[in-house]
Amino acid sequence: MKLPNSFDINEWFVLICMFIAFSVLHLLPKRFPLSISILIMLYSSTIARFADHILAMPRIDLYDIMNSPYYDLFDIFTYVLIGLAGYFFVYVYDLFRIKGFWIAVYIVIWSVFGTAFEWLSSYFKVFIYKGWKPTYSFTFYLFVQPLTLLFFKYVTFIHQKTPKDN
Repeated sequence: MKLPNSFDINEWFVLICMFIAFSVLHLLPKRFPLSISILIMLYSSTIARFADHILAMPRIDLYDIMNSPYYDLFDIFTYVLIGLAGYFFVYVYDLFRIKGFWIAVYIVIWSVFGTAFEWLSSYFKVFIYKGWKPTYSFTFYLFVQPLTLLFFKYVTFIHQKTPKDN
């Protein structure tokens, strides 16, 4: 994997955020089986990667991630952070057993948080916009987060149905 051309504020921002996220992850009590945790993180990272691939491809080219349109190690770190954010989203949802109307409120709150974090990331040049605005992401989060919760419900349902080896 290629290293960044230069080590700037965006790489520092990603490293600090990863340190904080992994510290929080380490401090939280284990809530899900490892397989479900990994699936939630992979799902979140994959959705983000897919969206970035579409929106940042040459014909559309609405933004770059990090210093260039080419992938390097810190782009991967960015997707790890997104995977952790997806895990925290599901973790809090499950912890507080959010139901009914409160699911919509929860999704809006996390969409605001995601948009604000994306704006902060753009300030540190993690995202370099060329026509995209963080407010556009709010709508994307409103669409993706319910799908994330459905995915979580599905994998936990399958996990509970699967016979366990003794």
